[in-house]
Formats: sequence, structure tokens, C-alpha cells
Amino acid sequence: MPFSLAPAEVEPPEAEPVPLHEAYRACEEIARAHYENFPVASRFLPTDRRIALAAIYAFARQADDIADAQAPSEDRLRALDAIEAALLRAVDGAPQGAIFTALADAVERHRLPVEPFLDLLHAFRMDARDATFPTWDDLLAYCRGSANPVGRLVLALHNVEDPEAVRASDAVCTALQLTNFWQDLGQDLARGRLFFPLEDLNHFAVDPKELTRPSSRAALSRLLTHECRATRDLFARGAPVVRATPLLLSIHLRATIAGGLAILRATERLGWRVLERRPKLSGPARAGIAIRALIGLDG
Repeated sequence: MPFSLAPAEVEPPEAEPVPLHEAYRACEEIARAHYENFPVASRFLPTDRRIALAAIYAFARQADDIADAQAPSEDRLRALDAIEAALLRAVDGAPQGAIFTALADAVERHRLPVEPFLDLLHAFRMDARDATFPTWDDLLAYCRGSANPVGRLVLALHNVEDPEAVRASDAVCTALQLTNFWQDLGQDLARGRLFFPLEDLNHFAVDPKELTRPSSRAALSRLLTHECRATRDLFARGAPVVRATPLLLSIHLRATIAGGLAILRATERLGWRVLERRPKLSGPARAGIAIRALIGLDG
């Protein structure tokens, strides 16, 4: 379903207030529908933190959908400006709509910083401008805004401030974002987006305009293998975060990392076929991840 650039959450001031429990329930529904790891990983969190995380995810999902909408860039940027204005109104005590009602409560209840939300919007504005990434470092810089703020908010929810934990969280969040890019290659191409660094496309002799042609399949598979291995290195770099966080968050993070690695392995196995089939976790795979996370096993 195409996403409207006049989202229901950016409501006029006279809109009826949304009861808090309904607002959180709506956010959880969004999180479950759009984040494959959320139903598995979030079950290990205390209820107050789980619903706060759902509000964070719902906000990010809404803004991301706007950035990716099939609409002119200027319309998407204008809608993101409206989202930012609604965010600032919400944290100032005047939330409108379910997502911002829940988010305002989460920010106040858990004393969350506002800056990570603004960092997310900055990255989504890059999406709205259909940015490309000349180098791997440029892509990582984008992920610092599009993914890492979510991890920092998760740590803030649990009062984790250790710099090593933050750095490890950043690596995991970047790895999860990259995994999503490789997993969604076919869908992104269909809407005119490509997240491979241009230097890597050149190195593997992959012409973006020829990406879907049979003649590009072997080179595309080699390129995906390269990107998946680099992404796996980031997961490894971030693995210590599970030892630097409270027990329930550690279990949540184990499940999140394991789910990301499972998707990454499936993507690498598919190679060029990821253009035709988006890898996803099966029910038994999700159950296995949950069990392994609970007993303290990784991957």
C-alpha cells in the first residue's frame, strides 16, 4: 500500500487525544508488522521498556516510509519537516496521534534524549533526496544517522552509558541496517534506490543499470558476498554489547544479533537470487533464535 505523505499522526490541533494504552498498542502493531526481529527479541524486555521500544520503532518506521514514498523529493522533505515539528510538539507536551502520544510518554518516562530522533530524521532526509554513496565510509556515515540512534535509545532506556557499550551498539545497528539493505535489494531497486557503495560496484564491474540482467548475476553474487562479509565483521565488532548490558537487555540483543546474522547468511546464500526472493526468518528459525538467546548462545 503506498504511504500517504499526509500521515494520520500529524493531526490538526483539534484532533481527539489518543488514550495512552491504545497509542502503545498501535505502536506495537507497527513494530511487529515491520521489524522481523521485534516479536522474538522484544519478548525478553520488561513491559515498560518493550512498549517504549515499540514507540521508537513506530516513529522510525513512519519517517522511513515517508522518505521512501513514491513522491517527488520536495514533497517527502516537506512531510519529514512536518514529522519533526510533530515530534518537537510532542516532547513539549502536545502530542498528536497514536505514535507521538506513545513516544512523548516514553521520552518523559525514561528521560530519553531527543537528539537521536533528530539524527534519524537527518538520515531520512538523505533518503528523500535519493542519496548515493561513493564509498563504504560514506555508507557507514549514513548508517550512523539511520540506524545507530535507535541502538543508543535502547541503551538509554536501560540507563547504559558505558562508551564501550555505545560503540559496540553502533556496530550492531550499522550491521543490522546493512543486512536490511542487502536483504531488500530487489525491493529497493524497484523504487530506484541502491545502497551499494559506488566504489564497490566499480571494483566488481557491476553496472547499476544492468543489475537485473542475467549477464550481471555472477558479478552481483560476488559483490553481495563481499558486502555480507564486511557486514558480518561489524556484527562481530558489536558482539561485546551483550556482555555490557543488563541481563534482559542482553538476551534481547542476543536474539536481535542472531536474527540479523541468520538473514545475512540467507542473503549470501541466495546471491543474485535476492533480486527475486527476499530472505526472511521462518517460524522455527525464530523459535530457535529465542531459545538460543535465552540460554546464552550466540548466532
